[in-house]
Amino acid sequence: MADYHFSVAESWPELVEAHAKWVSDYNEQSHWAHRERADGRRSPQEVLGWLTGVRYREEDLQRAFFSSRFTRKLDLLGYARFRHWRLYGEEALAGNEAALWLEPETLTVEYAGEPLSRYEVEYAVGNTELRRVGKATLFETSIVVHQPRLFDLAEVLGEEGWLKALRLADYAPRMPRRPELLQEVLFPYKEAI
Repeated sequence: MADYHFSVAESWPELVEAHAKWVSDYNEQSHWAHRERADGRRSPQEVLGWLTGVRYREEDLQRAFFSSRFTRKLDLLGYARFRHWRLYGEEALAGNEAALWLEPETLTVEYAGEPLSRYEVEYAVGNTELRRVGKATLFETSIVVHQPRLFDLAEVLGEEGWLKALRLADYAPRMPRRPELLQEVLFPYKEAI
C-alpha cells in the first residue's frame, strides 16, 4: 500500500513522514472487512478506538523481563558460561551472543528469539545460585550448520554420554595485593626549580 511512498523518500525524515501518513490512512479509511457492521463503524480507528491497553512504566518492564534475562557469548563449541555452569546452546552459533532466560524451574538458551536448549534447574536454599542443572532438551532450529558433524554425538555416546551441562570449578579467590614500594626520588625537588 505504501511501497511507492517509501521508495520515493530520500531521507529519514521523509521516510518517517511517509510512515505516519500510511498509518493515518490505514486507520482512518473504511475497510471492506467492516462494511456490514450494524453500529456503522467502518475504519479500524472507529472499531478499536476505545481500546487503549494497559500501560506499564519502563522500570517495571525492565524489572519484570530483564531481571531473568542474561546474555552470554557462545564459545567455540557452542557452550555458554552461566553461574559456574557451562551450558550447550548450538555449535553452529559459536562466537555469537545468546540470551539465557532463567525461570523458577527452567533455564532456556535462545538465539534471535529461537530456543536452542532448555534445562531443568534447582536453586540452592536461600539464594539464586544454581545447585543442580538437570535434564536438557535440545530443540530443532532453522540454523544452517556450515560444517556437518563427522558423527552424531547422541548416536555414539547416547543421550546420557554427551554432556550438555557441566559444573565448573568456582573461581579461585584473589590474592591480596601487596603494597607497592614507593619509587625513590631521582633528584630533590628544590634542585629542579
